Amino acid sequence: MKYRWAAVVCAAVLGGIAMPARADVSALYEVAQSDEEFDDFEQAIDFAMTIEVNDAGNARIHLTGRSSYFLIRDDEVYSVRRGIDGPYAEKLDDLEAVIENAGETGGISLELLDQFPKIELVRKGKVRVGQWTGTGYAQRDFDGAVGRPELVLSKDETLPEIGKAFARLADGRFGSIRTLSLVNLFGGFGLYDPEIRKLLQDGTPVRINMLELAEISNRPIDPARLELPARVLTREEIEQQNKPFEWAPAFDRQPKG
Repeated sequence: MKYRWAAVVCAAVLGGIAMPARADVSALYEVAQSDEEFDDFEQAIDFAMTIEVNDAGNARIHLTGRSSYFLIRDDEVYSVRRGIDGPYAEKLDDLEAVIENAGETGGISLELLDQFPKIELVRKGKVRVGQWTGTGYAQRDFDGAVGRPELVLSKDETLPEIGKAFARLADGRFGSIRTLSLVNLFGGFGLYDPEIRKLLQDGTPVRINMLELAEISNRPIDPARLELPARVLTREEIEQQNKPFEWAPAFDRQPKG
């Protein structure tokens, strides 16, 4: 009987503890304007990235000047673009299945990814980026020199949903190709390296090459921003859309690209 009473008390206590609800969160990443390690060209770049995540874990990732954006819904990653008749979405997994050669998305054949040199990471200890602190990672160059920490990952308790969204975008071989255009991490090879993408599972980036986390907001996100457009292309439609035009008939051999 006393065990039953203890269970009742335990349940009452636990029931009275208010568990924090997961709120909407938005992150703004900008090119650092005061870092002396950047050259004049990098200082002049006015470039930013936003990541918006709602309480259900759905996310939208948008880049300065791009008409397209990435949308994560129910753990599926989509690219949303403008079409003649309105916006449409493509599932990245379907794109990977269709495009055997990635000339249209990065100029690098998917078959070559596994042959890329591995990045030798050097852990640089604690690095402060704005108001956040994280573990810094630099790359050891071929001559043995170690550069600035291009990747800084934080375990700040206010940031995990942002980190999960970015890691999900970078997950998978095709995801790394798309993400390469975002950050050019470690000379452009970083996000092809599976070890780098594995690291992203364990923290939230507060620095990714030139981009640094500048601001966090908990302002409610309009649900419409995280909805898929009415048209989501099927794999067959994606295949038709990416089908090459006829090769010049005067030449017998058509390179694969």
